Amino acid sequence: MEFLLAILVLLLFAKLFGEFLHHFGFSSLIGEVAVGIIFGPALLGWIVIPAAGEPIAATAEAIRGVAMLGLIVLMLVAGMNSRFDMLMKVRFKALVIAVSGMAVSFALGFGVAYTWTQQILPSLFVAAALSNTATEIVTRFTERSRFRHLMVGAALIDDIIAVYVLGILSTAVVRGGVFDLDMIIWATIGIVVFFVLIGYLSRKLIIKADIMKKLWRFERRGVPLAFALCLALALALIARYIGLHEIIGAYVAGLFIGRLRERPDALLLSRIRLNAILEDARVALQAILTPMFFVFVGLTFAPNWGQVDIFLIFALVVAAFAGKLIGCGAGAAAVGYKRRELVEIGTAMCSRGSLELAVLQFGLLSGIVSPELFAVMVVVTLTTTLLTPVFFKFVSKG
Repeated sequence: MEFLLAILVLLLFAKLFGEFLHHFGFSSLIGEVAVGIIFGPALLGWIVIPAAGEPIAATAEAIRGVAMLGLIVLMLVAGMNSRFDMLMKVRFKALVIAVSGMAVSFALGFGVAYTWTQQILPSLFVAAALSNTATEIVTRFTERSRFRHLMVGAALIDDIIAVYVLGILSTAVVRGGVFDLDMIIWATIGIVVFFVLIGYLSRKLIIKADIMKKLWRFERRGVPLAFALCLALALALIARYIGLHEIIGAYVAGLFIGRLRERPDALLLSRIRLNAILEDARVALQAILTPMFFVFVGLTFAPNWGQVDIFLIFALVVAAFAGKLIGCGAGAAAVGYKRRELVEIGTAMCSRGSLELAVLQFGLLSGIVSPELFAVMVVVTLTTTLLTPVFFKFVSKG
């Protein structure tokens, strides 16, 4: 009864708050995280999620399980949105903008975090979170921009690099915090082999054999959705077995399913129907489980504010915006964009969101990121998520 009541209250308010913010053009994850903060130890203290290694109540453990399933679904959908075909054909300009933006943001984020923590691994988690761009948020608020395809392409590249960095960090955590060149090389080989193998199998099964077409016959009974979720869970387990984080497997499963769009089909109506089915699948998968992950992020927001440096929050917010404005702006300038265009592109790439929170959550549950640092980064992430669409609307006028 206690678990059912907790799920009822958390999910109900998460959807209400999320839809309210979505209606006004903001990301719904802000409202969902806020619900967790309100009902968690930060405010009301109704549900308490203890730190890594501490005893946990049955209800809190069950909520954590639902949240982790939501994280798997989140990464599955992120992979479905990334698409192999778009990544293979991505423009050189988007690649330059993405890499330069990530490099500068990573350097600034690491520098600020290391100055405060004097620890390499927690600082790398902070840098990884700050270096990425939230594709799902960029896609929405850049709808009317003439640079939309460029910025979404760059954000997709950010996602791939962020998943790779998370793979490196997860390998370091499994090896007890060891972070050296040998570990990076072997982890990179494992990640590349994993991606290439799944790419090969997905081409054979999805494009050539068209296995999903057989499953779509049972669409009304939910078989394709069940297959997608089972595939995500299976690849998550495989990723965990070979020393990577589970969400890398779920992300690759999304890439696998997303290859449906690459099937040769001359009929326009068939393509429209396929895109509609994939969109329905995305919405169905995300509707309930994904909000619970963001609520869980809010529930784990339990800082000792006496140990939190407000100056650190300010410094990281500045680093978050400056990294993308400077890095992406420099990349855009290198491929031929001018003045106001540089500011518009750089501003759009400042948004953070779901993948960043997933990285931070992994660091917290692993005991690498302290509750205080996690709280600081949640504030920074939500601040950039809230302000970026506002700034973009201002700089893109005219």
